[in-house]
Amino acid sequence: MTLPAGVVRLGDPLVNFYLLQEGTDLTLVDAGLPSHWGGLSDRLESLGRSVRDIRAVLVTHGHLDHFGIARRVSAEAGAQVWVHDEDAPILRAPRRTRRYWRPERSLARYAVRRPSALRAPLHLARSGALGTAAVPVLRSFRDGEVLDVPGRPQAVHTPGHTAGSTTFLLPGRAVAFTGDALVTDDSVTGRQGPCLLCRAFTQDSTAARESLRTLGTLDADLVLPGHGEPWTGGIAEAARLGLESGVV
Repeated sequence: MTLPAGVVRLGDPLVNFYLLQEGTDLTLVDAGLPSHWGGLSDRLESLGRSVRDIRAVLVTHGHLDHFGIARRVSAEAGAQVWVHDEDAPILRAPRRTRRYWRPERSLARYAVRRPSALRAPLHLARSGALGTAAVPVLRSFRDGEVLDVPGRPQAVHTPGHTAGSTTFLLPGRAVAFTGDALVTDDSVTGRQGPCLLCRAFTQDSTAARESLRTLGTLDADLVLPGHGEPWTGGIAEAARLGLESGVV
């Protein structure tokens, strides 16, 4: 589908991240996997821009497929990397993620019933996730804060998937970047459409459901998730469907 002017979808069939354009300045919402560097560079060149035009990287949460090139962008562009305080320790020490985040259920329980559940973890490994560089210098934000970065998004804390999961909302009922707080493709279970990721990738399902209720109060016509296709039916309807489908 065609996205609103100034919004570019990046990544691959399993992992999304996004570029916001405001004048000559750019913001990344999430930062994909290490293997996505070439695709980002090529897309920027096609737009007549370069990595040096990126002023900020907004990380929806501290999982390796969402900040894979954040350190490199920061180093090359001088871009500030923003993340919620709760997930900052993961970005500073990605190899110690399990100290700060643990899922409710083992992935093995899903893989026994559905071997294709391993597709996404294997894709992340092949795409360099395990070599993701730490990001030592970070900026944090308050819940509800409008960030002084290109695009002026509002940060809405939506925990559950991780403790620091955050949705970034563009002004004017435009777009909600939900990260993994609300997705439209759970490759582990095979579910399509608005849903929560399964317990193998959810830290606190009770909090995750409560965050969907928060999302249901927002105004946004378009939902751009970390995994899956854009949802054009509005964030309130997406949140309702996510609550209805539950956590598996």
